Amino acid sequence: MSDSMWSVLAESARDQWEATPLVGVGPLQFGMTRGQVTAALGRGPAMSSGDSAAYPPSDPRAWGNMLVAYFRAATADDVPPDLPGRSLTGGIDDGYEYQPGHRLGGVLAAVAVDARFGPQVRWEGLALTGRVPSATDDAVYAKLRDRGMGEQIRFSQEGTYSYGEIGLLLRVQRAGDILLTRPVFAAPAWVERLGDTSEGPLPDQEWHSH
Repeated sequence: MSDSMWSVLAESARDQWEATPLVGVGPLQFGMTRGQVTAALGRGPAMSSGDSAAYPPSDPRAWGNMLVAYFRAATADDVPPDLPGRSLTGGIDDGYEYQPGHRLGGVLAAVAVDARFGPQVRWEGLALTGRVPSATDDAVYAKLRDRGMGEQIRFSQEGTYSYGEIGLLLRVQRAGDILLTRPVFAAPAWVERLGDTSEGPLPDQEWHSH
């Protein structure tokens, strides 16, 4: 990989992940606490705020992130999975107190995978990261249609598609003079209006990522 600011990780150099719609992506499960996400990725975030954490690629020459994890406030009904890094009520989780109903801390609700440096995420064999946007949208739609699905496809204000039945928003990201797919995977609680840039669940930070 070159150290250009527009470098794109070669396909052979990317981690290979599988997406399980509405459940998780790669080693990440929706409902994890912040500490569990960090433990699953094996590295701490490069930047962190109350509702997000950006994780860097393993290559220090990369100008960007591997992925951004988005969190929602936990409720009294949320039970984080029994996995390493789990935080219990009142505990400190990645610098934030884990407290149901509190905006900070919270549980994993969405994962945005970087088009240039993120893992290659596949859904039923279909590669979704760093691909040609139009061809990937066509392939996702064809798979949904073959399964008798496709009733929850929405067109966002930024001109990208969201696929509610599999909790996927297929955004695009610049890589020099071209655009590549930046898939965003969401938990069931965030599927409704996932692609709504003004009133949807995704923080503004995601819509400012290009």
